[in-house]
Amino acid sequence: IAWGAAPMVRLLAPGFDGGAAVLAGQALTLFGAALPATMGCIVFAACLNVTGRFGMPSAIRQLPRAAVAAVLALAGTDIAIRGAGAFAVAWFAVAGLMLLQCLRIARDWQAEASTPPTPAAAVRPLAAGISAVLLMVAALASTWLETGFAAQVGPGGVTRLELTQRLGTLPGNTLVAALSLVVFTAWSRRAAAGQRPSASDFWRNILVGLAALLPVQVYVALHSQALVGFLLGHGRFDAAAVDSVAHSLRWMTLAPLSAFVLRMVLVRVLADPSLPMVRLIAIGIGFDTLLKALLFQLLTPGFGVVGIVTAQAISPVATVLLMAVLLRGSGLLAGPVHLGREAGLAAAAVAAIAGFVLGALPFSGLAPSLGGDLAMLACSGLLGGVLFLVTARVLRVSVALH
Repeated sequence: IAWGAAPMVRLLAPGFDGGAAVLAGQALTLFGAALPATMGCIVFAACLNVTGRFGMPSAIRQLPRAAVAAVLALAGTDIAIRGAGAFAVAWFAVAGLMLLQCLRIARDWQAEASTPPTPAAAVRPLAAGISAVLLMVAALASTWLETGFAAQVGPGGVTRLELTQRLGTLPGNTLVAALSLVVFTAWSRRAAAGQRPSASDFWRNILVGLAALLPVQVYVALHSQALVGFLLGHGRFDAAAVDSVAHSLRWMTLAPLSAFVLRMVLVRVLADPSLPMVRLIAIGIGFDTLLKALLFQLLTPGFGVVGIVTAQAISPVATVLLMAVLLRGSGLLAGPVHLGREAGLAAAAVAAIAGFVLGALPFSGLAPSLGGDLAMLACSGLLGGVLFLVTARVLRVSVALH
C-alpha cells in the first residue's frame, strides 16, 4: 500500500491537486501500516470469543475510531495526518492489549475432558474459510466504491464521507459487533451439539439488537448538529462544513440498523454447517455490492455524500429480502415467534428516546457554544440512559442471546 499510495490516489481521486494528492497518499500509507495490527486483532478476538469473552474485544476495537474523533476535537492543524497516525497507533495498542489478554487466558487454559457431542451436520472448515474471505473482499470492495464515488462529489467529498461514517457508526458498531459475536458463538455451539436455532431464536435476537441500537442511532440523529459542532466547529471548520457533515450524519444513522439485520442473517448462515454457506454468502454479498454500486451511480450525482450513505441504508434491506427468498422453506427465518421478558426492551428503547428529547429541551433556543453543546449532549444522554435502565428494571427485562 505504501508503494502504491500515489497511483491509488490518482485512480480514486483524479481531481486532487499536488498538495492534496500528497496528503492523501501519506494518510493512505499510515492506514496501510495499521493492517498487520488489524489482522492480529481478528485472530486475538476469535480466541477471546471462543472463551466467552465478548465485551472487551468488541469495545476495545472501537478505540481507533475514538482516537480519530479525539484528534478531530483537539487538533488544530494537520488533522488528516494526525488522525491517520492516531488511527494506526491505536490499532497497534489494541493488538497489544488483546494479545496480553490471550496470553493470560492461555496460561490458565485446560482442555475439556468430556467427549464433544456429534454435530447435526459435518463441520466444513474450508467452506467457512472461503465465506470469510468473500465477506472480507466484499467489505474492501464496498470501501473502495464509497471512496471512489465520494471523490467524484468534488473537493471535500472523501473527508465529509469519512467524518460522517466515523461519527455515525462508532457507537452502533460497538453494540452490533458485540451482539453478533455473542450470537454467532452461541449458535455455533448449538450446531456443534446437534441443535438448530429456530426462527423464534433469530427474531428474538433481532429484537434485542434493534432495541439496543435504535436509541443510540436516534440520539446521534437528534443531536447531529451539536455533535458535529462540538467536534468540528467552534473555529476548526466553518459553519457551512459543519452543517454539511451534520446533514449527512442524520442520514447515516439509518445504515447501521439495516446493516445489523443483514449481519445477523449472514451470521445465521455461517453458523449452520448444513447450509450451502459459500453459495448463499456469495449470492448475498455479491448482490449487496452490486446494488450499492448501482445506487451510488444513481444517487451520488444528485445528492452527493447523502446519496452514498442513503444507499448504504437501502442496500442491506434489499439483500435481506433476497436472502429470505433463498432461505424460504428452511425454517430459519419464517416461523412462529415467542417473545419472553426481552419484549420489554422495546418499551425501554421508547423511554430512552423520550429521555433524549426531554433532556435537550432546556437547551433549545440557546446560541451554539462549545460548553453548551457538551452540556446538552451530556444531559440528554444521561436522562435517556437512566430512563432506559429504569424501564428495563421495572418491566423485569431478562435478555439471553442464544
